[in-house]
Amino acid sequence: MINVHIADYDCITALGRGTDALWGALMAGQCGFAKVSRFETGKFVNNLAACVGSLDAIEHGVRFPSLLETLCDKGFDHDDNTVLLTATTKDNIELLERRIRREPPCTCRLSACSMVETLADRLRIKRPAHNVNTACTSSAAAILWAAEMIRHRQADEVAVWAADLVSEFVFSGFSALRVMSPGAGRPFDVNRDGLILGEAAGYVVLMSEEKLLKQKKTSLGILRSWGISSDAHHITAPDRAGKGLQRAIVNALQTGAIAREHLAAICAHGTGTVHNDAMEIVAFNGIFGNAVPPAFSIKGAIGHCLGACGLIEIIVASQALSRQEVPPTAGMHHPEPEIADAIRTEPRVINGRYILSTNSGFGGSNTALVLEAA
Repeated sequence: MINVHIADYDCITALGRGTDALWGALMAGQCGFAKVSRFETGKFVNNLAACVGSLDAIEHGVRFPSLLETLCDKGFDHDDNTVLLTATTKDNIELLERRIRREPPCTCRLSACSMVETLADRLRIKRPAHNVNTACTSSAAAILWAAEMIRHRQADEVAVWAADLVSEFVFSGFSALRVMSPGAGRPFDVNRDGLILGEAAGYVVLMSEEKLLKQKKTSLGILRSWGISSDAHHITAPDRAGKGLQRAIVNALQTGAIAREHLAAICAHGTGTVHNDAMEIVAFNGIFGNAVPPAFSIKGAIGHCLGACGLIEIIVASQALSRQEVPPTAGMHHPEPEIADAIRTEPRVINGRYILSTNSGFGGSNTALVLEAA
């Protein structure tokens, strides 16, 4: 089996720029929610989101490329064989908002669907680049695809970039669907009543072991195995029996020949909505019974970052595995009894070589990625 290594990553969220800032804030139980100022929220369920504060003063329509640009400055080593995959659900949707409102053109000359072309040009990627949109599993699915490409020798290095923005279009949509909390995000809490939106951008660079050694890089973790499935149940609601997510997890464990009891922790999707969290709990209990590994969600701290959430969570999972501890689930105070033994309101020490990261999205998509300590 060809090992797929994480060679580099970086991110920006409402909790700050960089992985150290994110990890430190998560471990301290901090929350990035604040009142939205970039558009009027009076007609919506809530006025809170986890926004990157520096974007608020930027022109409407220019925020999305500005978010991407914050990570381009660091850059990463790559060659003509590097493949680029991007993941976003709404790309630069603010440009479409401007057109609908018949506002004057803004200084951004890009289209509303330009992330993949913009990054390929900015990063000087030579090979054809592709965008992945599978709703809230977008970046996890892109990472999964990247790992498949490396394992099947179609590439030896793949850079996966993900980003999504808190826009009025997205905000109004989640408010209309009645899945937005009128108060605060409370993943896996008995009193949860919806999600809070967030925004983020990040990248993960995957390499074959041969390329990693050649580049003299230090592995940040091994993507050991993965699984993906579809509920084929409903356009927005998850299968309440959790069968699709269970299939994805079981496939990941079986492919990696990993015993269930060897998982050190689970980085859960944990949106804070009534039905998604219930589905995850059912899925976890269906696989692990009364021995669900230590679990956590970061969406009570940085919000639901849509297509970017899976990539940000892989970064956090990698940090958790290397540090052998997991952050608290911010916003949760009274955990559901069926998962109360697995989830905590404070940091928790773990012990093991493997961590599972799960995501589920509209349309019934489910992903399960297993990371191994380098």
